[in-house]
Amino acid sequence: MTTVLPISRLTNRMQGVINARVLKMWEAVDMRNGNVWAMNFVLLDKEGGAIQGIMPINYYRRMQRDFVEGNVCEIGRFTVEHVKKNGYLTVDHAFTLSFSGQTYVTHVSSNLRDIPTCYFVFKSLEDIGTKITEETQPIDVIGFVSDFTQIEEKMVRGTRARMQVVSIRNERGHTVQLTLWSDFIDALDIIGVHEKSNGEPVILACSSVLVKQYMGTFGLKAYAASRFYTDHKIREVKDFFERFNCNNTVNAKTPTEIDIIDCSPRVVRFKKEGPSIISLADLALLPLDNFSSGQYTCIVDIVGVNNPFDWYYEGCPKCNTKLKETFCSPCKGRKPDPSICYRLLLEVSDDTGTAEFKAVGRTAEGIVGQAASVVKGGMNMDSNELPDPLIKMIGKKFKITVSGKLQVLYKDHRTYNILHTELVSVKEQLSLLPIHDDFGDELVKGDNTVIIEDDCNEANNDVTTSLSSELNAMEDNGSKNLLKEVKQEFKNEVKKKVASSNDKDLKGKRPFDDAGGLPVCKKNPRRKLIISGQSDGETE
Repeated sequence: MTTVLPISRLTNRMQGVINARVLKMWEAVDMRNGNVWAMNFVLLDKEGGAIQGIMPINYYRRMQRDFVEGNVCEIGRFTVEHVKKNGYLTVDHAFTLSFSGQTYVTHVSSNLRDIPTCYFVFKSLEDIGTKITEETQPIDVIGFVSDFTQIEEKMVRGTRARMQVVSIRNERGHTVQLTLWSDFIDALDIIGVHEKSNGEPVILACSSVLVKQYMGTFGLKAYAASRFYTDHKIREVKDFFERFNCNNTVNAKTPTEIDIIDCSPRVVRFKKEGPSIISLADLALLPLDNFSSGQYTCIVDIVGVNNPFDWYYEGCPKCNTKLKETFCSPCKGRKPDPSICYRLLLEVSDDTGTAEFKAVGRTAEGIVGQAASVVKGGMNMDSNELPDPLIKMIGKKFKITVSGKLQVLYKDHRTYNILHTELVSVKEQLSLLPIHDDFGDELVKGDNTVIIEDDCNEANNDVTTSLSSELNAMEDNGSKNLLKEVKQEFKNEVKKKVASSNDKDLKGKRPFDDAGGLPVCKKNPRRKLIISGQSDGETE
């Protein structure tokens, strides 16, 4: 009879049989071509011993009916080898398993249900970024969920991906952020877990997550071997919950540690703040990094294209990912008929400075107004100039929302990913920039109203009607210099009215109304006129 060996006793080149649970499995992908060449796995026996292993993909296909994550199997004729390198080793064992063509796997259905379903070697959250800095060594952590963000859409390598940040806090008040992408958001489903918690704190045990540093900040991220557990039936989750009761008092040793940790549901919250309107100068001063989840809206003019010779790429027709010799890594297949996709690095400006915004795919298509394939098909391939649709885009004013998470950051250069764009209409442009007279007095308000001091004759209506007609005509023609011309002409009209006034007080100085507002004519009432509409009538 074959002796069943405990995993903890496996050593180099030992032969035998083990009965173990397939704790987890994940693919080993060749980064050069995106092909899956092997399957990684972790086995766990009833003594709590765990070992990591690997097998070629063709062997896995032969035994994949029995070798399923969660199943308990009898495994024999394997090879035990020394760990060649510690990178991405998820368990605490000096050896690894290798399967060959002689390895057999038999599913055991009933006699080994006492084998644990989880394996952890927890690390302290305080050690992340101090004692633990290696980014290729997976770790296990546990804590309660103190905060989580809404799911956001980001542009990653030319395709849209979902992202969510979950904050984990331990019983001593130390917090670390865990960044989740796409499938890992669904695997954890923190929103659903929170809704089912009935007001109790959500305890999260993370298995095999990676440490990630960006801009001096350490956090955590999930990868293919990561698993998440919130069920109180799991011993480690239950023990943490019992140690950490609601309103648990922490013996603070330093002023930086908190005294009381509140586990009530209000600690877990959505961040629903809308985008902040900000100037380019202020945007450049923000301490943005790879973990930033904020969104900022800027009103800018497009002044140029910084990549005139590579403004498009050949992407996957399904996910828009840039192809590498017709191969798509996310789809794991070759795409003989690629699609043409935008990749625009736009130089934008406002009154405070300039910046570089990146628009990809349909976001860029909304700015240009035409599909990238149409623009490429109509361009002269022998010319070094930008295609006409891209040239017409320059000079337009847009309200652009960008992500606080930087795409590129080297030295002092920043590139911001565009999330949403909106063309600013002519009337909106007029409301953004006030018209001032020579004395610095604002004559055009943000609501497109103008205050004129005159003799209350019909000349006011003539000026207003003339400007309104010209404004509408220019809007129809799409004139790039509309604002500048309207501002200058209106200033000239105001100067003429002031110069032609018979009020002697206006010759040396200009009296102001009682409210300290705009200059008024003493012997004439004030008339409030709407540039693009009808007069509101006279007001005393």
